[in-house]
Formats: sequence, structure tokens, C-alpha cells
Amino acid sequence: MRYSWLGVEFAIIVVAFAAGGYLLDLKLKTLPGFTAVLGVTGLIAAMYRAIRDGMKYRKWLAQRRADQENMETHIDRAPGDASE
Repeated sequence: MRYSWLGVEFAIIVVAFAAGGYLLDLKLKTLPGFTAVLGVTGLIAAMYRAIRDGMKYRKWLAQRRADQENMETHIDRAPGDASE
């Protein structure tokens, strides 16, 4: 369920950074300087978060597969088999 929200989080991060930049541009009368810089910064931050979460998922999935293989190895072994 965690990864179904990844796209929404991505969009929120980018929009929040760009909106902050836009507000700074309005206040400082520097349009579109801060909007562009903070928009790109938000994009990079969102991509970093998505990649980091994906790497965590891959690590979790590899561990889960290893655990399942380990369980199957123990189940396939005959009772009294001393080949450990």
C-alpha cells in the first residue's frame, strides 16, 4: 500500500517547492527565478525519495525471497536428514 501513494507524494513535493518559489518570486519581484530553481530542486528531491524508497523495496523483496527459499529448503529436507 505504501507504494501506491508514491506518485501522489512525488507531485506534492514538486508542487510545494514550485509554489514556495512562486511566492518568493512575487514577494521579491524576481519572477521566474525562484520558481524555476525551487521547482527543479523539488523535482530532484522527489526523485531522490522515489529512488530511495524503491531501493528499500528491492532490499526487502530480496530478503523475503531468501527467507522463502530458506523455508523451502527446510521443508524439502527429509526428517532425520543430517546434511546441514
